[in-house]
Amino acid sequence: MSGGADLHARHGHRRELFFNQLWQGLNFASKAGFLALLTPLMLRVWGAEGYGMFALASSLLVSMAILDGGVRSMTRLKLCEAIVAGDARAFGLHVGRGLASFGLVAALAFGAAVAVGVAGGWSRMLRLPPEGDFLIPATVGLVGLIMLTMLALEPLAARGRLSALKAANTVGASAAIPVVALLLVLPIHLGVSAAVFVYLVCLIVPNFVLLVRSGLLQERLWRDWGTIRWGDVAATFRAGGWFYMTTIAGVVKTHALTFVVSAVGGPAAAGAFYILLRITEIVGNLGATSGETALASLAREPLPEKRGEAFGHTFVYAAVFCLHGVLGIGFLTGPMLDWAAREGWLSGMSFQAGIGWPLAAYGLAGAFGRIVVNAAMGTGLIRTAGIGTLAEAAGVTTAGFLLLPHWGLAGLFAGGSLASLCLLPTAQGLCRNFGRDSLAGFLATWVAPLGRFVPLLAVNAAVLFLAARWHTLPALALGAVATAGCVAVELKRLYRQ
Repeated sequence: MSGGADLHARHGHRRELFFNQLWQGLNFASKAGFLALLTPLMLRVWGAEGYGMFALASSLLVSMAILDGGVRSMTRLKLCEAIVAGDARAFGLHVGRGLASFGLVAALAFGAAVAVGVAGGWSRMLRLPPEGDFLIPATVGLVGLIMLTMLALEPLAARGRLSALKAANTVGASAAIPVVALLLVLPIHLGVSAAVFVYLVCLIVPNFVLLVRSGLLQERLWRDWGTIRWGDVAATFRAGGWFYMTTIAGVVKTHALTFVVSAVGGPAAAGAFYILLRITEIVGNLGATSGETALASLAREPLPEKRGEAFGHTFVYAAVFCLHGVLGIGFLTGPMLDWAAREGWLSGMSFQAGIGWPLAAYGLAGAFGRIVVNAAMGTGLIRTAGIGTLAEAAGVTTAGFLLLPHWGLAGLFAGGSLASLCLLPTAQGLCRNFGRDSLAGFLATWVAPLGRFVPLLAVNAAVLFLAARWHTLPALALGAVATAGCVAVELKRLYRQ
């Protein structure tokens, strides 16, 4: 690659990093707004048990990723390989095989969910009201449709336009706020199921719009789909096996834990866990979102040194958000929850003192896993990553069953965060793929780049400490603004370099 082309590629990667982070930030803000604005109203209209049902249905939106068989990540990787090879026919066939494979699984899951609901199984297993036997199957069907449309949009992600998918999801999540709010204030009480239905429809519609506006339909990628056979579907699942393991593990250690908490402590405890889990996503999801670009960018780069350079851009970009996010969660979560309880925003819920730092640790562990696994997918380490993240998920689940009854949600988050140590072998394997096969190479990849952030982290920590001690809403808001300001300063420094 010539120097000019190399510079253009790096500029394109950094531009995509910025827009991916921007839309993920707006997406997170829209979902946080949904949580902050509508949670008090939901609790008042439905009560703690009704809100717990909504939390379970919302968790299905993430938990159903367990059904994709690794198809989505594997499809993106295959599409990147087709782009490098310049094979347009293979590009279309990989899209078709992915859609056929996941469509079959989604239909089977919906049928199974309906069968369990008809038998009254959901209400018994999850200790839900009878409405749960309709709510869970309906959610499974709609979420399956959402995932199918997102898979149809994977060609955009493979071409370096992942931010377009994030933009569509943000539009849907933002539109859901006024729509669901209107449903809650109507004089006719339509229940939790109606709210979940309109929420999910709001997420589906922008995906269809993007399919049309992106030009994917005009590319006629389906022209060779008639050649797909059952053997192709089976081969797709076989090839996606280890990708699937990472998907399962990712779901188990996040939103599937809502069901573990519900089984151990009931739906009210599940509702409290759901709120805290969304807070950890400030770091584990929003902070590490740049890691999602690593799969495509690393898969398109054959040279180890260039892979290391591309990963370095991704890692330091994520570190800016993650490290300052950890400080924000650790210092501000406890005071903010206390304020929300005093003001009646979270009526009927109580949280442990000092919950902020276990949440921060769990969020950071999630961010580390997200970055490692996505980079491993793009560099041929998917088997190692699959084994490591499955072990991590087993550790998190064990923490849920063993620590939750004795130490509450704080114990679950603190114990679960230690399970991320299972991914250290994969992190070392990445260093070898970057041509850095030594302890010094490991430190140069994972530790040395963080040194530049220490001075501003110290300043931010001091401001947040004072804000938490002041314990008033203006002081807490000032602490949040200071954190955002520190992130902006660090990003400006990165772009200058």
